[in-house]
Amino acid sequence: MENRFRLHSDEEGKRLDVFLAEKLSITRSKVKEIFEEGFVRIEGRIPKPSLKVRKGLVIEGKIPAEKPMLLIPQQIPLDVLYEDEYILAVNKPKGMVVHPSFGHSEGTLVNAILAYLQKPGNRQSRLGGTSSAIPLRRDKLGNGKHGEGIPHTPYSISDGAKTMEHEAIGGRKVSELRTPNFLLASEGARPGIVHRLDKGTTGVILIAKDLKTQERLSELFKERAVHKTYRAIVEGIVRTNEGVIEESIGRHPLQRKKMAVVKRGGRESETAYKILQRLDGFTYIEAYPRTGRTHQIRVHLAHIDHPVAGDDVYGKKAKHIADRPLLHAYAISFPHPSKNLQITIEAPVPEDMESFVAEHEGVKSEGVTGGISGKGSKK
Repeated sequence: MENRFRLHSDEEGKRLDVFLAEKLSITRSKVKEIFEEGFVRIEGRIPKPSLKVRKGLVIEGKIPAEKPMLLIPQQIPLDVLYEDEYILAVNKPKGMVVHPSFGHSEGTLVNAILAYLQKPGNRQSRLGGTSSAIPLRRDKLGNGKHGEGIPHTPYSISDGAKTMEHEAIGGRKVSELRTPNFLLASEGARPGIVHRLDKGTTGVILIAKDLKTQERLSELFKERAVHKTYRAIVEGIVRTNEGVIEESIGRHPLQRKKMAVVKRGGRESETAYKILQRLDGFTYIEAYPRTGRTHQIRVHLAHIDHPVAGDDVYGKKAKHIADRPLLHAYAISFPHPSKNLQITIEAPVPEDMESFVAEHEGVKSEGVTGGISGKGSKK
């Protein structure tokens, strides 16, 4: 379906193509396309993109619907953290895009998931408890490998009376996991995906295996029944041991690809955090987003002058620190949509973050609320 628009300009002197990109929140390349296709009209005529807008000018047009995208299953290795007949949870590596997009339709997590779930047989863990399933750190039971390229996930199951420890090993059981309602590529560009992680962010991401599970998981996110824990390394020394950032987030008023803390027009957003360790010029923290806005943790931490280390969008010294934002989706907890279980899935902190912490340990300083301090803080 085509999206039609009718805008009344409240600005003077700005180029028409720039004005439309900002007001419609679309890319400059998309604006160029709708001009080239003749989809923009002013008083019935096709204007030039360079036309300077004036107050009161009425601009009409339409954004054509995107053509259906063909998704190709690709055999890309997945680090499976948890799996049953309804849900798959994987540990997303850095640099992997979650959702396909036009011009980026291959090599994504969705491509990998499609291939994984369409195999004639694959792995499954059947959790027998009735109360909770809580993963443990994999390093507690070894190095995380049982044979080359086969990950395993230790977890515990509690039924209220006793707790049993297990190791769910790749290849432990062969069974058919596809369901009649599995979201095939024809269902859209995001089969089974109920939340997202940015390209540079690592960690836990959930995938629903059927439409009913996807709908229920989406409801749980909306109800804020899904609790997420992130680990991050931020610039500077955070002075307080814990805190809550409550600031509305919306589109940056000038840079439309960025989000920002805004006074008007944003959405209520809340992020809690606590300090794990103060380093030499940096702080290792845990963050708990209580809402799910785009780039929320990155925007909120930058707002308090402690951007995520390596973040070249919201950070200050990113190019000199790391090749990605050092942000990791460490754990996710939620009521299972089809079983009487509270599930908590945990992804080990990646090597680049552990190495960064080790390389910046050892600072001694004073003056921090409830603990030690260090260099570089503005708080």
